Amino acid sequence: MSQKSSRHGPPSHDQLLTLLERLTRYRDSHMVRLSAMQSLLALIRPKGIRLYDVLKKGEQYSVVLSAWNEGETLHFSEGVISEDRFEPIATDTLLAKSIAEGSGCFCGMQGSGYECCIPVLMDDEPVSVFEIQGDKPFDDASIAMATGMISVYRNYLALLEDSQRDTLTGLLNRKTFDTGFAVFLSSAVHLDAELQDDRRSHKEGSHWLAVMDIDHFKRVNDTFGHLYGDEVLILMANLMRGSFRQGDRLYRFGGEEFVVLMRDVDFADVKKKLDDFREKVEQHVFPQVGQVTISIGFTSVMPTSTPAMVLGEADEALYYAKGHGRNQVRCYGELVEQKLLAEKTVHTEVDYF
Repeated sequence: MSQKSSRHGPPSHDQLLTLLERLTRYRDSHMVRLSAMQSLLALIRPKGIRLYDVLKKGEQYSVVLSAWNEGETLHFSEGVISEDRFEPIATDTLLAKSIAEGSGCFCGMQGSGYECCIPVLMDDEPVSVFEIQGDKPFDDASIAMATGMISVYRNYLALLEDSQRDTLTGLLNRKTFDTGFAVFLSSAVHLDAELQDDRRSHKEGSHWLAVMDIDHFKRVNDTFGHLYGDEVLILMANLMRGSFRQGDRLYRFGGEEFVVLMRDVDFADVKKKLDDFREKVEQHVFPQVGQVTISIGFTSVMPTSTPAMVLGEADEALYYAKGHGRNQVRCYGELVEQKLLAEKTVHTEVDYF
């Protein structure tokens, strides 16, 4: 993805207000990034600007280049960036120092040029870093404008992120699913064309959607009260965050219903990951309630998939799991292959019991 950026002289007050208005105009995080990059190019006219995404595993940080410029043209990585593309950071760089320190602006000579690295923090953890490059040191006014614009970007991104989260569990909420699914789907277009027309080739997929439903959750609320029911939901979300990868998309659809989007994983691995999670829930001791189990249905996501299609298929697999003992993981394509399910018309929404 690329985008032209216009840079003609220092910005006036009206132009600065226009940049701020443009930055806060969108609700899509990719468009907000684009606006932030355009604003920085217009404000300080650097030789180059790069945006790195940051991934933390344990105590180690890795980065991947997610946006950059070539002259006045901006380029962005398409879709969701897989974890295997993140690389360790050389420890003697300003980029590494900015991530380690976590806040502020870090400027100095780097190679034959000059650069400033400004990290973006969310919940006190660096999630990205702007690397601004120049032929000579930036003056104090340019650095102040850059750090100020990035602070506005960070604050707006935090507000946007908060609006996309379920208030109880902190997982992504239902209203953000369609947009998230579209981004997720864009990374599936490399799949073989023949798989696009063969929904039953479930073992050939690399993108997956799973729906999860807590078994007998109504009984939990009726027996122990909604306060303990809410605690079960919160702990379930925590178990999800600790079980799936940082790049996996975790949603609460409402009630006791959850959805997971996973990419770059084959059938055997996704089934094992889901079953490991099911077992982790089964073995967890929930306060006052004791044991809780979940049923899971999942299906492959193809480039031609729609939300209704894959939610409907995963829904069918979930219903099969519920009707055949609960506390199990079932794949829609596998059930169809085994003639345990007939292919059905997709549902327009998720509706469990």
